[in-house]
Amino acid sequence: MTAKRNTLTALLGVMLGLALSTAFAAEVPEGTVISAANIDKIKNDTFEGKTIGSMLTEKMEWRIRNNGWKLPVYHSKEIVLDAKWLKESQANVTRGAKINPSTRQVEGWEAGQPFPNIDMKDPQAAEKVIWNWHLGQLKGDVAMAPSWTQLAVDGKKGIHAEPLAEFTRYATKGRLTGNKTTEGDGKEMGRQILFFTAPTDMKGLGTFTIMYDSAQVNDAWVYIPAVRRVRRLSGGAWMDPVGSSDQLQDDLEIFNARPSWYQSYKMLGKRWVLAVANSKHPLWNPNGKTFEERNPVLENAPPYWNMNNDRFEPREVYVIEAIPPNEHPYSKKVVYVDVKYPRIYYGEAYNRKGEFWKFMEFHSFQAKADDGFMDVRSAGGAIIDFPRNHGTVFLVETGKWKTNPAGLKASDVSLTTLEAAGR
Repeated sequence: MTAKRNTLTALLGVMLGLALSTAFAAEVPEGTVISAANIDKIKNDTFEGKTIGSMLTEKMEWRIRNNGWKLPVYHSKEIVLDAKWLKESQANVTRGAKINPSTRQVEGWEAGQPFPNIDMKDPQAAEKVIWNWHLGQLKGDVAMAPSWTQLAVDGKKGIHAEPLAEFTRYATKGRLTGNKTTEGDGKEMGRQILFFTAPTDMKGLGTFTIMYDSAQVNDAWVYIPAVRRVRRLSGGAWMDPVGSSDQLQDDLEIFNARPSWYQSYKMLGKRWVLAVANSKHPLWNPNGKTFEERNPVLENAPPYWNMNNDRFEPREVYVIEAIPPNEHPYSKKVVYVDVKYPRIYYGEAYNRKGEFWKFMEFHSFQAKADDGFMDVRSAGGAIIDFPRNHGTVFLVETGKWKTNPAGLKASDVSLTTLEAAGR
């Protein structure tokens, strides 16, 4: 009898504790900044009905407590999904889009996201979400970022390099402009050019890449202005670092591999996180004279890579564990992908020993292209190598970004173009 009474008393105590914590929890106002100074005080408070603590992953909370990260919270805003993209995405259901278990390639896809209806009980759910990202981003048929920077940041000393660059990506498959979703013979997925415009010792250095709609690895070339020569890169270049930065080619916008190149995927679940889907922009002003004028989103204090002055809002995400091939520098990547549309906000990379290595975050915003397409663009991002205490911060001069500009052809994005830019 005493044991039963003690059990009942303990149960009542737990219930009372939960009731009291709920009763004293408060809804924090918009604009509240989550930081190391207040996280313990507001962790059980709510925002849009969800507790602050429940919207912070383990690594997010660690950064806030130990690395100076601050998150201003704002009310969530819906992303308008482009009408033609939605139509093509739903058409893939009728087309019978599927992942061939033998080839691990998607069949029956033409444009939009191949799998608009994700069933969490589907054993292929995680892989389908990654294919949606790879094939169905709201990026337009042509994306041009004529001016962006890749800041090299020392966690103690601050920014020590600010190279400037241009980027163009042209889709030859999955197109939503014109009358056909495919240009050419359908083997190519698209092509892209990236080259530096400053400083002088980097000017002209760049790469040209052809991506394929198959398991075939990318064809990639690098132009080296010092010797005025083009060199072909190996098939494993997608796993290599981008110059001397903290990111691999595979880390561009967090996940930049053909999904079948990875060994496997595991759906860890769905949850809410605080992320930047409606970023302030621009996050970079190349003509600014002070740190704050040039980098309005960054905090001018160690470790200097924290984008503390943006808009973080509640977003529901899929949490997916991705296992790369054995020759990859990482043993696994964990990515956080928006449930409503293909967008990755955060990534965690682990070394071959399984130890936490890098944290990646990207901030995005929506814009309407000249042709009316509703695309999603990157305003900036950070790849942080914690053992090295070094970060690479990517920031775009968003006022110059162009989506689906008239007149650009696939032949304008070529090796010849890269060579001409390098000279």
